[in-house]
Amino acid sequence: MNGRRPLAALLGDLADGVAGFAASGPGGIRARSLAISLPIDVRLVPTQGGYELIGDVPLFRMRTDFDPDPAMLEVEWQAVPSDGGRTP
Repeated sequence: MNGRRPLAALLGDLADGVAGFAASGPGGIRARSLAISLPIDVRLVPTQGGYELIGDVPLFRMRTDFDPDPAMLEVEWQAVPSDGGRTP
């Protein structure tokens, strides 16, 4: 175990955060789109059942010459009309 999250867990946490932001209620901010760009460390790690894609935020802010450059994860959520084409 390397202590790093699978990429699916990172994406799930981001989606949960967006859902919480969108459900802020009356008087809160209502966003029609949200874009996130963040660095992640990506690795393919062998497991008992095959391989697992690990993708998590970097452990440290400062990188050394020995560290590979992080990948960039860019995710954008858009409001999709569910009432015949009208967005609120």
